[in-house]
Order: sequence, then structure tokens, then C-alpha cells
Amino acid sequence: MIIRFNTILGGSALALLSAVQSVSADITPKDVWQDWRSYMQGTGYQLTGNENIAGDTLTVTDIRLESGAQGGQGETVISMNTLSFEQNPDGSVAVIFPALMPVSVEAASGVGDTDTVRLSVTLTQSGHEMLVRGTPTNMSNTYSAETVGLSIDQLTVGDETLDANTLQMTIAMQDVESETNSTLGAMRTYTQTASVGAITYDLNFKNPDEPATFAIQGKSADLTVKGKSLLPLTLGQVTDVAELLRAGMDASATITVGNATMTANIKDPNSGDMAIAIAAEDGTLTVETSADGISYAGTREGMTVSVQPPEFPFLLSFAMENSAFNLTAPAIKSDTPQHFALGLNLSGFTMSDMVWGMLNPQGSLPRDPASISLDMTGTATMLTDYMNMQNAGQMAGAMEMPARPESIKLNSLIIDALGARLTGLGAATFENADPTAQHSTLKPAGAVDFKLVGGNTLLNTLVDSGLLPAQTAMGARMVMAMFAVPGDGDDTLETKLEFTRSGAILANGQRIK
Repeated sequence: MIIRFNTILGGSALALLSAVQSVSADITPKDVWQDWRSYMQGTGYQLTGNENIAGDTLTVTDIRLESGAQGGQGETVISMNTLSFEQNPDGSVAVIFPALMPVSVEAASGVGDTDTVRLSVTLTQSGHEMLVRGTPTNMSNTYSAETVGLSIDQLTVGDETLDANTLQMTIAMQDVESETNSTLGAMRTYTQTASVGAITYDLNFKNPDEPATFAIQGKSADLTVKGKSLLPLTLGQVTDVAELLRAGMDASATITVGNATMTANIKDPNSGDMAIAIAAEDGTLTVETSADGISYAGTREGMTVSVQPPEFPFLLSFAMENSAFNLTAPAIKSDTPQHFALGLNLSGFTMSDMVWGMLNPQGSLPRDPASISLDMTGTATMLTDYMNMQNAGQMAGAMEMPARPESIKLNSLIIDALGARLTGLGAATFENADPTAQHSTLKPAGAVDFKLVGGNTLLNTLVDSGLLPAQTAMGARMVMAMFAVPGDGDDTLETKLEFTRSGAILANGQRIK
């Protein structure tokens, strides 16, 4: 239901912001409304309303967006009051939104009434304008608003209702602008750019059964979105994401955001109060989805976190200069190996003097910024369409993996902290001659090299500071002696772990399994 529900909301938002710029021909209010209806019908939903034409204005009331139950995914209904489409003298169409627009959403999973979700929200806009130009198959849509807001009026899940006494949530955006271009041919093509000067949000929740309250406030500045997508015209005939990708769906987006802050406060008379504050500088997120695979990549700079635990005398403060990640994975089932990748980079991690003083009051541990870096790539054969919700449920019940590994490569591993540095690299391939073999029987063949600098010094410091028992440190040294050999330089250990096709594991030539 969740994926279906998100598809409806995303599709309806995309439809309401559709079009490619053209000045060679005019469009009418009826063309714009019909294009929205046709798009939603193509995605498997019905967009209906009572139409009334007066002069050059088309007014649609009692608007209803409804999805029929497909594949046991339930039904969703979105209702709103009134939209108007007004013909301008220059051939464009103005879409008139009311300044205050109540919207109700009802979603049923198809499992039972207890899973039905009913949501009532209010959309507010000021200083807003939406214009559509072009032709019925080639439209350009521009939207701007001084402010856009959303507030939750009531949320009902099954038999439990959360009203303004238990749940309050508001989102406010300032200086909103967007342009969406749409071309209708063998497929629908969209390109979009959007910007928001500032976003603020406020969430307050009171547990109906306990005296605890939970509050979140935050704001972000300079949000931008750039995206493009290619969508099949027969979306309504497709019931899962994997089939959409096979039908030609291709989408990508890049999101950037400026400085952001967030605070969370928990007030609990029984367990004590807790406060969290987070701040960050510029960040980016890139998403790409196609039959070739799915990839995510993101960065965030200048992040700080402060935590005030219950009944604790001072704040626990942490900071990260830069964090980044990337993930690439196959998206659909294939008989041939496909590439995957995983990357992580956390640099400049520091803790406040108060935290260091609590952990190591002697000041014996190095307090230099810590970092972690990981770069892995490989290939795998997808055994099933894991993005098909029915397949995902079956795999979860049978504890099956959706892919068979073919190869893996550790391009780089670097852990630098507390005066010690661990590095590693290597590669392995998997024997998959027997297609019926279970994942637990797949045997890797390859080797991984590790190097540790400063390990013994760190153990000595931990023992001297009382953070590590001497017996535990002795056990750690015995393990290092078994698996490692002295390397070049002082306090340096190296090891080569080799994996053979017969299932044996060697450490520096010595068999350990």
C-alpha cells in the first residue's frame, strides 16, 4: 500500500505541474484539464469532478482522485474542493487555486478496515500563480508563490484518531518557484526545475496513553530540485516497479539544500526529558532509476549534533566535517551479472572536550579527527524482481536473498582513529557452476590485504587509561599474533587473508580453516 500510495501522490503532483514550452499554438482550459485526466487515467487512477464553463473559465468542483484495488494493494481516494482554469488573452491558461484548500486522503491496504488510513490536511498559498502554455501534447507549466503551507487537521489509523489535541504538524515554504515541461509522444517526457527559499516545519505529538510529549522543529534554506523522467503511457496496466522499468521508465533527480537545523525535545515525567539539536551546512542528493539499475549518492558538510540525555549534567556534542555515500544496485531480474557499488566517506569526526573528559579524563588518547572510508564494487545476478511487492513478501518469509554474488572487490578501506590506522584492499570471485546452490554454499576465491599501524600503542593507551582490561588487551594481542606478521615501520602489522575454492582460509600462508 505504501508504494502505491506514494505513486498516487507523486503522480498527482507531477500531473498538476506538467508541460513543454511552445508559443506556436494555444491551449484551452479544457485541454489542460483533459491532459491531467488522461495522465491519471493512464496511471490507473480516475480523476473526476463537476465541470462548469462560464465564458473563458472552466471551474471544476468536488475533485476526486481514486485508485481501484490492484494486486491486493488496496484503494486510495484523494478529495479536494475547487480548481479553476482561466483562458488568458495571450493564449496561456491560468490555473486558479484557492488560498485555502482542504484535502482529504483515504487509503485502504486491502487487508482489513483496521489498516485504513484517513488524513485531513489544509493547503494554503499566498501570492501564487500557475500558468500553462503550449499545445495539448507539448506543455510548459510555471508556478510561483510567496508562501505555501500544509497543516494536518486529523489523522485516523484504523479505530484510533489523532486530532489537534494529540498531533499538530505544519510545514511552511517561502519563495517557491518551479517550471515543468512535458512532451506527449510514444512516452511522456518530463523535465522539472524547482526552488524553495526556505522551509520550516513543526511537529508536536502527545501520547494518548502516557504523559510523554514529543516535539520537532526545523528549517532548511535554499532547496533546489532538478529532475527528468520518461514514463510509459500504459502506467495503469503495470502493477509493480520492476514492470515499469521494463516498460521504459527512466527517472533522475538532483536535490541540493543549504544550511539546516533541527531540534527534538521529549518530555517524559516517568523516564526524564531528552533534547537533541542537529545543524548542517550544504548537502546534495542524487537519485537515478532505470532498467540498468538504481543509484543514490549524497553529501553533507559541517554537521553538528548535541544530545542532552535524561538527568545528564551536560550536553554530549559531536561534529562531522564531511559525510558522503553512494549506492548502486541492479533493479530487475537478469540472467547475466550486473554491477553494484557501495561507498562511504565520513571525515573529520570530533567530540567535545566534555565528552572526551568523561571517556578519557587522563587525556592520554589522541583527540585528532577520526575518519572512515569504504569503496566496494562487484557483480551479482538478480534471481528475482525484489521491487515487486509480492516477490519481496515471499523472499522475506522464506529468508531468501534476491541475488547471487559473482564477484566483489574491496577497492579501499581506511579507518583512522585514536592514533591508529587500518587499511585494506582485495578481491574475490564466487563459484556458481551449480545454479541450484544455496548462498551459504557459495565459495569465494581471492585475497584481502590488511595493514594496521599503531595498534599496539593504542592497546597500551587503552589499558593505561582504564578503558580496557589488561586481560582483554592480552587476548587481542594473541589474535593479532595469530593472524598478522610485522610490517615495515614501527608498530605495524600486516596480514593477507586468502580464500580458496575448496573452502580453505589462509592467513599469511597458514591455514586457519
